[in-house]
Amino acid sequence: MKMKIIYKISLFLALILAISCDESLLDQTNPNQFTSDQYYTNTAQLTAATNAIYSQMLGADLWGRMMQYFSDCRADEHASGGSQLEIHNAQLLDGTYDNSNYPIQAAWRGMYRIIHRANAVIQYGPEIEDVDAALLKQHVAEAKFLRAYAYYNLVVHWGRIPIYTEIAESADDAKPLSEEAEVYQLLETDLTAIENDLPWTFTGEDAGRASQGAVKLLLAKVLMHQAKYGEARTVLLDIYENGPYSLTANYADNFMEETEYNQESIFEIGFGGTGFTWAGDANSTNARSHVMFQDYSPVAWRNCIPSDKMLDNFERPYKGDVKEDPRLRETVYFSGDIFGDPSDPDTLKDTDQNGYSSTFNGATVKASWKKYSPMYKLNPGGYYTSNINYRTMRYAEVLVKLAECENEISNTEAARTQAMSYLNEIRARDSVDMPAYPTVNYPCNSYDEMMRAIMHESMAEFANEKLRVLELARWRKNNKFSALNPDPVGYIASNPSKALLPYPVEETSSNINF
Repeated sequence: MKMKIIYKISLFLALILAISCDESLLDQTNPNQFTSDQYYTNTAQLTAATNAIYSQMLGADLWGRMMQYFSDCRADEHASGGSQLEIHNAQLLDGTYDNSNYPIQAAWRGMYRIIHRANAVIQYGPEIEDVDAALLKQHVAEAKFLRAYAYYNLVVHWGRIPIYTEIAESADDAKPLSEEAEVYQLLETDLTAIENDLPWTFTGEDAGRASQGAVKLLLAKVLMHQAKYGEARTVLLDIYENGPYSLTANYADNFMEETEYNQESIFEIGFGGTGFTWAGDANSTNARSHVMFQDYSPVAWRNCIPSDKMLDNFERPYKGDVKEDPRLRETVYFSGDIFGDPSDPDTLKDTDQNGYSSTFNGATVKASWKKYSPMYKLNPGGYYTSNINYRTMRYAEVLVKLAECENEISNTEAARTQAMSYLNEIRARDSVDMPAYPTVNYPCNSYDEMMRAIMHESMAEFANEKLRVLELARWRKNNKFSALNPDPVGYIASNPSKALLPYPVEETSSNINF
C-alpha cells in the first residue's frame, strides 16, 4: 500500500489578493468558520494547516492541471497535438499571450495561495501554547520551504514580484513589486536557516513532506539562478556526499505509481485520491488526482505532444550514435506500441493516435507522451485521471547541476572531466547504459561543448517533468546560450522582452500598488 500525506484543508478562508473583491466584505465574519487567529490553538490544527499548504499544489491552478501547460508550453519539449489544444495554452507555445492569459493567471494565483497559507503557519504557529516544540519547528520549516518554492517559481517567471512574509488581511495590505535581489535574499535566508530543521527523508504516512534534501536542492537552484555557482556547488556536494539518495536502477521507476518515494526521490507532489476537481485551490474532498494523462495521452485528448526537437535530442543510430538512448522509449509512445496490463493479454492494444504527426528518423509518425502515463497497467477508455506523483526534484538533477557548476567555476580540462563524471553516472544507470562522455556527437573539449552535453543530457533525462522551462530561464538569464547552443524558444530569442511574463490582469486590477 503506497503511503501519501492526506492533505487536509485548513478551516480558515485564504485571502487571495490576485482576485479583486468588494473590500466591505472583509469586515464581515462568518460565525460558522474560524478566523486565522482563532484557528491555531493546538498541534493538531497546526498540522492540518501545514497539510493545507501542500494541498494547494494539487488544485487545478497548479499541478492538478494548469501547471503542466504553464511549464510545458513555454519550453521546447512540447508541440501542439492538434487543433483541439485550448487557445490560451496555444498562446504560450507561440508567444501570442497577454496578461489575460489563463495559465499565466492561474500559476500566479496558485503560487500566492501557497504563500498565504505558508505565512499563516509561520506567523501563528509559534503563538500556540499547547504545541509540541519539535513538531512546531518541523512545520514552520516545511512552511518556509513551500513558501520559498512558490517564490522561486514566481521570481524565475516574472522577475520583480510582491513579497509577503505575513498574512495579508485586507486589500490595503497589498505589496508593491520588490527587486529580484530582495526575493533571492529572502529565499537564501529562509532556506539556509531551515536546512537542518528537517530530516533527509520522511517515511510512512509522512512520506512526501519537504525534507532536508529538498531544502538544499532548492537552495542550490536559487543560487545557480543568480550565477552563484561556487556556493551552489558546495550545497550540491553536501547532498551528493552526505544525503541518502541514489539513482534507481530502472529509469521508469521514477514515473510509476508503485515506485513512488524511492531512493532517487527528493521532493514529490503527492496525488492519492479517487477523483479530480476543477477547483483551482483544491478545496474539495476529492482533489487528489491530476489529469495530465487525459490531456497528453495518445488515447485521450492528446493536447500536447513531444516536439520534433525533443525527439531528435535522443541519441540513436539514425544520427550516427552508437545506440538508441533507452530513455526515449520510456518517455514516448509511438503508433504501434503496445500498452495495457501485461498480466491480462486481453487488455493489450496498439496505440491509435489522433491529431498531428511528428518527424522521427526521417519518417512521419505519431508520437505521444508515455512518461507519467498509467497506460502501463490500464486499458484506457473514456475520461481518466491519474494518481502518479510528480517527482519535481530527484537525485539525477543533483548530478546534472553539479556538472554545470563544475563547468562554470573553472574552464579547464580537469573541471570538464569532473563534469563528465557526474553526467556519466546518470548514463551508467542499469536501464540506460549509454556510452560515457565524450561521445562522437558530444565532444567535451571546450566550455561550450561541455555546456552542449549538459543541455542535451538534461533534456533526455527530464523530458516532460516540468523542469525544462526553469532550466531555459536560468541559462537565458545568465547568458549561457551561444552559437553552438542557441536559445531554442524562437519567440523569446527574437524578442527578449518575452523572457519574463506579463503581470496577470487579476493582480494589476486589484493590487493598489501596481
